Amino acid sequence: MSNRAPVADPVMFTGPIGKMVDELDQYTEGSKVGVLVTLFAGLSAAVGTLPRVGTGTRKMPMSFWPVLVGATGRGRKGTATAIAMKVIESGLGDFAEHSLVYGLPATGLGFANELHERSVRGVALPTMFVEEEMDTFVTNAKRDTKVGVYLRKAWDGANISHRTSQTDLMVKKPHVAIVGHIQPKNWGAISGSKDATGGTYNRFFPVWVEQSKKLPVFALVDPSELIEKLGNRLRQIVNYASEVSDLTVPDDVAKIFEAKHREICDALTTGSEELGQYTERAMAYMIRIAGLYCLADKREVLKVQDFDAALALVQYMVETVTYTLPEAEATGNDIPARVIAFIQEAGDEGVTSSEVKRKFQRTPAAEVKAIVDSCPSIQARRMRSEGGRPATLYVWVESASDEVSEDELADIAA
Repeated sequence: MSNRAPVADPVMFTGPIGKMVDELDQYTEGSKVGVLVTLFAGLSAAVGTLPRVGTGTRKMPMSFWPVLVGATGRGRKGTATAIAMKVIESGLGDFAEHSLVYGLPATGLGFANELHERSVRGVALPTMFVEEEMDTFVTNAKRDTKVGVYLRKAWDGANISHRTSQTDLMVKKPHVAIVGHIQPKNWGAISGSKDATGGTYNRFFPVWVEQSKKLPVFALVDPSELIEKLGNRLRQIVNYASEVSDLTVPDDVAKIFEAKHREICDALTTGSEELGQYTERAMAYMIRIAGLYCLADKREVLKVQDFDAALALVQYMVETVTYTLPEAEATGNDIPARVIAFIQEAGDEGVTSSEVKRKFQRTPAAEVKAIVDSCPSIQARRMRSEGGRPATLYVWVESASDEVSEDELADIAA
């Protein structure tokens, strides 16, 4: 278990949705991460089944299921979700009226029936559930195994069929977003459960939330005007995104994804079995979230920065797991991949040892040196002293056999 609460990387607040979060922040004591994931959940539901990211073997839907994990009172879970929901309800009035459900049904039949009631000729309309008492939902769901089965199908967009002697329901192509609230101890209690190992709860995306600030009770400015403006902005995004079918990843972006984002994501999610249960779908979520960043920017072609932002959010999720679940402990194997990726991105210009130290403040210098020394594609070059210990320049080279001449070293020193 990590003793340090997750720290949000500012990268995750890039793009139009991140800008909305920044603008709303002055009006709420809720966590910026909580506001961000709620807005993304609303966007993921409202865009419907059509926009998907092609991965070669399948097309990834955009549905997103964040769970805000925080202590009662101090977590301000409801506060974060409430202001984001005001934007969603303001901008997406028709969607909110017909497709927004407060509270998750406690039985599989109830869940299937909610989707069936919102179906046209058997095909489910996009639906968003907001469950502010997920502690109770988890308890109730243990009594009905169908809940886990149908949740897993909904996350994958697979047809849901519920047939008994009294009931015959078929829900085709479900598209569901879920925002949940839960206390840390109750989320931790899920660890090791059948539904955790079976894949139900690792389809949820836990994020740690806590009160961000204290605002004056009587002097707070009414955010109604801003909410209406942001609602209009969100509606324009949804109008664009709902017309998009395939999101594409260009070859150059895919190459960087394989070398950087996938490697870091894989390293992040290695560790104990408990950690693996909750982060098994981290890469799938990274692709989905990158697609949402792309759509929010009214694009059909993903960029590297979409994956950068998505990776930052996935890392925050992993840190939430290791912080809230005593059985889950990350191995730290992500550090080498992140250091190497940081240097590789700098290319021929390189980065100094001081820049690496600032970027990875919690990683000992000796560990950084060991990582660099073990990578044949990184060359360490001594720079000219500025009065103290001379810094080292780390440069990425394509070939391990590349040698640095004495003249090159002299040029660097000069």
